[in-house]
Parts: sequence; C-alpha cells; structure tokens
Amino acid sequence: MAQIRLLIADDRIVTRSGLVAMSREAPGLDVIGVTQDVAGVLTAVDCLDPDVVLLNLRKLSGDSLRRLAQLIGAHVSIIVLWCHDSAVTVQDALRAKVAGFMALEILQEEFASVIALVDRGCAAYLFPRERIRDISDGFPTTAPVTSGAMSTLTSRESDVLHLLAGGMTNKQIGSALHIAENTVKKHVHRAMNKLSASSRVEAALLVSRLGPRELTAHGRTARGQQRSDLSSTS
Repeated sequence: MAQIRLLIADDRIVTRSGLVAMSREAPGLDVIGVTQDVAGVLTAVDCLDPDVVLLNLRKLSGDSLRRLAQLIGAHVSIIVLWCHDSAVTVQDALRAKVAGFMALEILQEEFASVIALVDRGCAAYLFPRERIRDISDGFPTTAPVTSGAMSTLTSRESDVLHLLAGGMTNKQIGSALHIAENTVKKHVHRAMNKLSASSRVEAALLVSRLGPRELTAHGRTARGQQRSDLSSTS
C-alpha cells in the first residue's frame, strides 16, 4: 500500500522535530519535507507534491489560512494543529475548509489515524475536552441551544454527543458504547438535526458549553418524557 506523503510546517524547532519523529514512527507515513513558514509550504507543495500538509504556524491568521488553502488547492489536504498560543480558531479552519483541525497534544495513535482519515477524503476535527472552550472562542452557532432542544435528545444521543465533545471518533464511540459505527453516525445525525447544528464540530461545541452534568440531566429529562408519552398512549 502506498504511503501518505506528509509535509510538516512548524515554526518552532522543538515541536517541529517532535512531529517529524512521531511521523516517522507511524506506519503508512512518509515525511517528504519540513518547513517553518508559509513561503516554505507553498514552495514545498509545488516541488514535492505532498498528500497532506500538517500545519502548525502559530502566528498564521484566519485570513492567511484561507488564502493559503486556496493557493494550495483541494488536491492537498491540510491539517491545522492548535496550541494555546495559536492565532487560528476552529471557526477560521472551517471557513478555510481545511480537512482537519486538532490540538497539538493528541496521542500518537490518534495522530496517525487522523492523517489516514483525512487522506481518504474525510474531515477530522479532534481536540481534548479540556481545550474545547479555548479552541471554540468566537465559534458561530446556527442557533442557541435551549433546554427544550436538549430535552428532545434520547439517552443514547446524549451519550454519543458527550463522547463526541470529548474528541472521540465514530469508531471509538461505538467501541465505548458497544454499538456499531453506523449506529453512531445515525445518532450523531439525528442529534445534529435536533440541535440545529450544521456539523459534528458545532454539535460537540454546543454540548461542551452546556457541560456534562447539564447534558446528563437533560438526558434523564428526555427519558422521563418518553416514558410519560408511552404511558399516555397505552
């Protein structure tokens, strides 16, 4: 099987070296180039033809990210790495239509799987729960989440969204809840509709703002309402 051709762009030598080492240890990845700025990214894309660009340029603005994504083109997938001093937000990443956005401190196993996922044409936005509020600063939602909207979620939909907000993939959620991956997708889709969320990322951010206790409470409310509805129809 052909290896994924990876270009690493990081403006700090320490993290740049760490990403290179991590990538070279991961199966299926071939680090074809390393650079430290936007100019280097553009030159490397033209000369080396990577499949995926791993982008960790902390001073890069949202506008610059959109221009960079346009210049690179859709044939190369971009994954933006985020850390506490990054200027780019998840909102900027979504507007630039990059393939991935994730916190720098992700585990090595997730790192490799996300790159493979993105290379297959999927979008991957993963981040640890404790970082969600920082990453989502200024993130626009299609509508505010009300208690009424949350109360329509089933217990299983609440559980799935809770794990989604924690940064789990569909496969990981399915394993944790002992359900099929396709079933997870159905629960996510239904929950997104109920919350008027336009994406998995937005659904996760909406849930993170409510917090796990409120989510659990609403899950119980939904179950209670379902039992009441069943009793009234019997």
